[in-house]
Amino acid sequence: MKLNLKDHMTKKLITVDKGSTIAEAHRLMTNYWIRHLPVMDTEDDYIIGMLSERDVLKAKNDQVLVETLMSSPIRTFEIETPIRDVVEGMIAEKISAFLITKGEEVVGIITSEDLLALLDQLLAKDNSSNWSISDLFTNPGLQRTAYLIGQAGV
Repeated sequence: MKLNLKDHMTKKLITVDKGSTIAEAHRLMTNYWIRHLPVMDTEDDYIIGMLSERDVLKAKNDQVLVETLMSSPIRTFEIETPIRDVVEGMIAEKISAFLITKGEEVVGIITSEDLLALLDQLLAKDNSSNWSISDLFTNPGLQRTAYLIGQAGV
C-alpha cells in the first residue's frame, strides 16, 4: 500500500501573528484543539516560526509575545516526501510538527498526532487478532512502532 503525505497532513493551517501574545496563541490552540501554530509575519505574509504547546507552557506570563518563544527556522518537507522520511525526521530532530510545501508554497502541516491517526488506520486494517502489550516483546514491527512513538515524544 502506497501512503501519500498529502492524504495524512492537515491542509487548513491555523496561524498566529508574531506580535500576538501567548494568551492569544493559547486561546487559538484551545479553540481548535491543536498543539502547534505556525507563526506569521503578517507584514510580509510569510511563516517565520512555529509555536508549540510546550513553548506556551514555558512562558513566564501570558503577555509574552509569540515571536520570543517560537522555534525558528522552520523545518519543512516537500509534499512528495515519503512518510517514513517524515517520521524519521521527527525522531531524529525531536520535532513533532513539520510544515509541508509544494515548491515555495506551504500546503499543510503534519504532526505526530496525524501519524498516530495513520498508525491507527493501519492497525484497524490488520486482519490478525488484536495486538496486546505482550506482542511488543515478540513482534519486531510493533517494537519499532512503539520505539518511534516514544521517541517522537507522544
